[in-house]
Parts: sequence; C-alpha cells; structure tokens
Amino acid sequence: MTAFRPAATRCLDCGLHKLCFPPSFDEHALNRISQLVAQPSAFAKNETVYRLGDSMTALYAVRSGALKTSVLLPSGEEQITGFYLPGEVIGLDNMGQSHCASTATALEKTTLCELPVNGISQLSQQLPELQGHLFQIMSTELRQDYQRMHLMAQASAEVRVVSFLLGLSARQQQRHLATNELRLSMGRADLANHLGLALETVSRALSQLADDGLIEVSGKNIRIIHAEQLAERVAADCHSS
Repeated sequence: MTAFRPAATRCLDCGLHKLCFPPSFDEHALNRISQLVAQPSAFAKNETVYRLGDSMTALYAVRSGALKTSVLLPSGEEQITGFYLPGEVIGLDNMGQSHCASTATALEKTTLCELPVNGISQLSQQLPELQGHLFQIMSTELRQDYQRMHLMAQASAEVRVVSFLLGLSARQQQRHLATNELRLSMGRADLANHLGLALETVSRALSQLADDGLIEVSGKNIRIIHAEQLAERVAADCHSS
C-alpha cells in the first residue's frame, strides 16, 4: 500500500493545486504528483533558489511569498525577467537544458514545493494533461516575454507601469483574489529594472496615476480605482505607436 505524505503537504489539500497543475486533475492524479513533491522548503528574503549555470534538477511551485528571475546582460548588469507569485511554477525556462538559464531569488520569505524534473518528465508521459499544462505555462511565459519586449521598445513609461499593474491584477483574478487590491512584493528598483525604466521614472508614473485618481498608492500596496480607464490608456498608446 502506498504511503501518502502528511495532509499538510499533499497537493490535494493545497488551495493552489488548480494553478500549479491542470484544474481537471482528480484525487488520484494529485496523489501521484504528491509522491514526487519534496517537503516545502523555506527561503529567506534575497536568498537564491538556483543560480544561472547550476545543474537543472527541478521545477518549483510557489506555495507562499514571491520570487524574481534574472539573467546577466553582456555588460554584466542584472536584467529581471519575471516575478512569480503563489500558485505559479518557476524553472520552466530551464527545461530541455542541463543547466539553469536564469537565477531565481526570493523577494520575501518564500516557501517552495520542489518538483524533480526526472519524476515530472516521467509522470507527464503517463498523464498527458500534465504535459499540456506545462506547455501552456511555457507558452504564456513566452508570450509575456514578447509583450514585455514590445512595451520596452515602443510604449511610454506610464503605459509600461499600467500594463504591469493590469497584468498583476489578472494574475490575482486567477488566484481568486481581489483584482483591485495589489501588493507589490518587489521593490521599486526591481520593478524599474524589469520594465526597462529608471527608478525615478517608475515613481513619477505611479504618482501621476494617483494624482489622476486612477490608483491609490500606500507603500507596497496599490488600489486600482478605475481599471477601465487604465486599460483605455494602454489601448490609446498602442493605437498611436
């Protein structure tokens, strides 16, 4: 008889399993996944989960907290490529490679569930839904990378900031959280780096949006007041470019 992990670490009992894995997964499939998942590991703020060039051994599902991924530019500067929230899987950019293509760092106290690549690869052959789900996540990340590069090349500073906030709101909706109450787990400097802007420019854009009555800013917390008007500004900028 198979011994399952304690309830606290079983995927079935985690409220995020419909984000990490296919929503259609039944109890049997989730229990099979649970056998692969190592006990959740905790990382302190600024602690590295894996580094560029490390051996590629696992994917990670974010259980709590938040992370950033980054690469090194030819100039030696860090370029932040993404931010990951609870229910999201990191490390898919490393798939198919023997070494990690980026560095993952905790933005705050973070708990991760480790998914060994060998085990996930074998299980995905037996559960086609899992393979399709991982491909879908990879496709979404590629599309988001393209959109970010397009924004950095053509969009105004304000539209880059607005697009990020609306994207974060959409991700909150997937997690069944309030779409207008955002918490920026990343610092302003990391956000500026990700959007290809100066720190002062990000601060000015947020202040202007607040002055216009579209958002409220209180430290790391941002309240979206008029989402429709924010979306209209993005659309107007796209049409003019």
